[in-house]
Amino acid sequence: MKEPLVHYDPLDPETVRDPYPTYAAMRQLGAPCWNEIMKCWVVTSYEGCRRVLGDHENFAADWRRGGESMPDSALSVHSLDPPDSTVIYRELAATLRQVNTPDLSRRLRHAISDRLRMLTGPPVDLVPDFTEPLACWFLSEVLEVPSLDTPEIRPMGEAIHRAMDAGLVPEAFQPGRDAHRKLAALIETWVASMNPEQPLRNLVDRTAAEGLERTMTLNSVRTLIANAFTSLPASLSTIVHGFARDPGLLTGTVDEKRLDMAVHEFLRHESPSQGTTRLCVADTVLSGTKICRGEDVLILISAGNRDPAKFDDPDRLRPERWPNQHIAFGHGPHSCSAAMLSRFLLRELVAVMAEGSVSIRVTGPVTYKPAATIRMRATLPAVVTQRA
Repeated sequence: MKEPLVHYDPLDPETVRDPYPTYAAMRQLGAPCWNEIMKCWVVTSYEGCRRVLGDHENFAADWRRGGESMPDSALSVHSLDPPDSTVIYRELAATLRQVNTPDLSRRLRHAISDRLRMLTGPPVDLVPDFTEPLACWFLSEVLEVPSLDTPEIRPMGEAIHRAMDAGLVPEAFQPGRDAHRKLAALIETWVASMNPEQPLRNLVDRTAAEGLERTMTLNSVRTLIANAFTSLPASLSTIVHGFARDPGLLTGTVDEKRLDMAVHEFLRHESPSQGTTRLCVADTVLSGTKICRGEDVLILISAGNRDPAKFDDPDRLRPERWPNQHIAFGHGPHSCSAAMLSRFLLRELVAVMAEGSVSIRVTGPVTYKPAATIRMRATLPAVVTQRA
């Protein structure tokens, strides 16, 4: 039996509050660690994470390659390996490029500024009052779907988020599966009512013409929309909190290049996705450790993004850091399909915060949701002030 080298419980309250000291302790061992709680290897170095993420021949996202079964509802752009994922990944990326326009950029800046101005005055909680509704509004807007910020859909998003940790919290599995089914049914009705020029209907038609099953496309759309309740509000909160702690993060002339650099650094410094799992499908050696076929491998993306072997002064947020080859959106064939769209929204938020027309002062404890996969703030109490 393998021995755990470092105790790592992702849901331990202290780890939820600050996981980075534990990540550093595991990374200093210089090799993957066996974790007895999760029964998997844990990879924490930058190079190790990139190796596993990019090596789909030996490390599979598609568990069927290891002889395990997966329901059709679980098959999407993120749970398939090349070449099966090639068509949907390409067409989904093309769809997102089409909605990324200068007009959208202008609308986003106005919307973000207006929403912040509406919050000036008494103390607010910027998680439920700003970052979460902004993420829902954004994806509804660009995908041309009904509002995601409703009493019907919000519980689905919360259940999907909790189910991402079902390996640690088994009771979250069934509510998450039910939420996925409900959201899939809603998406089906939305697409059916769209005209052929709308982004999602156009995506479904294009992939069907390439021979891809409709269910696969709709599942992939579902994973995209689920970002409104997971990684997107998580990243928005990181940026807002960052400027609250240091209003002078970006000074002087803030051009598009500096905005992009700052977004990449926020993503590196506090990656929304803490990690992802792969199944070893062929005996291989990683950093001197033998990983056997059938063993699970947890890639701790957030640990890799704080690796001092790759990033100078990695625990410090440096908006001017460049080059910045972080892996917050993954690496290789399974890079996040929504990365471009997410960066677009985050860049506009950074632009508004850097303008300095509003200031944010934190007024109480900032807490995190008890989750392992996506690091999300639960509370961000603050006062928003409009500057003259």
